Amino acid sequence: MNFRVGITAITAAAVAVVASSAMAKERTLNTVTALQQTNVLAKSYLKTFVAEANSIGKGLIQVKYLGGQEIVPPRKAATALKRGQFDVLSCPTAYYIGTVPEGYGLLASNQGPRALRANGGFALLQKIYKEKAGSHLLAWGENMTSYYMYLGKKPKIGSDGLPDLKGMKMRATGTYRPLFRALGATTINIKSSEILTAMQRNTVDGFGMTDTSLHAIGLANVTKYRVFPNFYQTNQVVTVNLDTWASLTKAQRDFMNKLALHYETSSVLYVELERLKEEPLVKQAGVKDIVLKGKAAAKYLEVAHGEIWKELKKRSKYHDQLRPLLYKPGKPNRQVDLGDTRLQQ
Repeated sequence: MNFRVGITAITAAAVAVVASSAMAKERTLNTVTALQQTNVLAKSYLKTFVAEANSIGKGLIQVKYLGGQEIVPPRKAATALKRGQFDVLSCPTAYYIGTVPEGYGLLASNQGPRALRANGGFALLQKIYKEKAGSHLLAWGENMTSYYMYLGKKPKIGSDGLPDLKGMKMRATGTYRPLFRALGATTINIKSSEILTAMQRNTVDGFGMTDTSLHAIGLANVTKYRVFPNFYQTNQVVTVNLDTWASLTKAQRDFMNKLALHYETSSVLYVELERLKEEPLVKQAGVKDIVLKGKAAAKYLEVAHGEIWKELKKRSKYHDQLRPLLYKPGKPNRQVDLGDTRLQQ
């Protein structure tokens, strides 16, 4: 699979804008990832955004990677971006969901960035991010990555067929907290880099995580169970410091916008192929699947998504305006098509 999807067009566009702005000085933008550098989503950003920017943006834009959680704690990354400690941030909105609760909507959405850019949803989100996070929303990356519940011990199954987490301690961010609490768990906030030690010490009994990276960040060996079905889609976004964005020339902003469109597709394909490579390694580590079926599976997803929409309605004045743009009733969840670079949205 060639991940440089549509790169010829972007390269041509980049050459054109460089030629039209020969007097413009090349800008170097510093970037940080809120996730561990070993996380597949962070690797995807470095491969399909940073590396591509540096490959085709010479003379116009270069992006310098400073690091991940060792640079700034993930829950403080959005604030650090706003203060101008760096220029570009790759981060799940879950880490600053209290500031931008609209990130909940991305989790439960069955629309993708292409659809949102067409129906006005992305423009509304850009307005919200500017207002609440003091940043420019550039891209929604890795946007078809979903999530599982992972456990270190087998849970009880309630009369409704759902996992009963009463008495269990679950590591959670804003992404998983509503679901885990609805199932009876106590939730604990720790960095993703601390989950391994917490599981080894039985500080937590489980955690939520994307459908990839379990092996990559070393958690497969401390995980006993994975609960199906998977749920949500990641709210991993790329944001830019407002002063930085305003200081770019039109040609530089045009380049960044074109790069964002490329990244929103190529990152999905990158992560999906990594997921397929990782799956047998997860099985080899001995992780067993608890597969909810029929009414229990439907109820599980209903609880997961229902709790997210409740949170959005409770916390956001934009709920009524945003939800119809993010979610189309009766429309199935989005699917990755590895045989076609055009995503099903």
